[in-house]
Amino acid sequence: MTIDIGNTRFKSAVFDGKNLTEVRAFDKSAFEEGLRGVFNRHPNIQKAIISSVAESFKDLVGILPQNVQVFHLDANLPLNFRSRYDDLSKLGADRKALIAAAVVNYPSQNVLVIDLGSCVTYDLLDRSGTHHGGGISPGWQMRLNAMHTFTGRLPKLSTLENLVEKEEITGTSTHEAMSNSTFFGLIAEIDHRIEYYKSEFPDLTVILTGGDAPVFSVRLKNRIFAHSNFLLEGLNALLEHNL
Repeated sequence: MTIDIGNTRFKSAVFDGKNLTEVRAFDKSAFEEGLRGVFNRHPNIQKAIISSVAESFKDLVGILPQNVQVFHLDANLPLNFRSRYDDLSKLGADRKALIAAAVVNYPSQNVLVIDLGSCVTYDLLDRSGTHHGGGISPGWQMRLNAMHTFTGRLPKLSTLENLVEKEEITGTSTHEAMSNSTFFGLIAEIDHRIEYYKSEFPDLTVILTGGDAPVFSVRLKNRIFAHSNFLLEGLNALLEHNL
């Protein structure tokens, strides 16, 4: 079992070896009940790995059955890749899991993993299995929130209100101007980042994942592969690496 504690929701997945058999997403208020339901449906779960970017997971361990061996994706867990990061303990658990998934799913390839969540993260992995580092920038919702928070009159918008096909870059209302500028600005950022890395690695494989990935994947000019459960697969890869 893999458990991902994100900034806005919890996700769990059950694997039989490398085969994904179930995925569940929960609001934080319903996570304990949801997790117990997973174990009721899959009583043979023997091992679990927990990743958290937002909070401590010590209280979560008490929910798991006592016979389940639990691994924590922390600074001490051995990884299946090398990294040039100055301080690997500061590399987020979510990014570690995504890199681990790239190692397993795209062996001996140059890979750029882009995660479109609360923040947008970029991680570059070369064909030797070495992580070069990457980047972090505000996600779509965070960009909208920032304009509302740091100005006097701009409204608070939700990306959920803007999940429509966007054609016009020029907004004819404040709502459209904010929505379109953040949307197309993020498109331009992602495309530019991909082009930059492709200048160094012409055979680059680009992976797009995260909650906002379906919205942006169809608009990017570069060829990308969208993976909805890439982080969960990476957690499972790290779990198997440590058995």
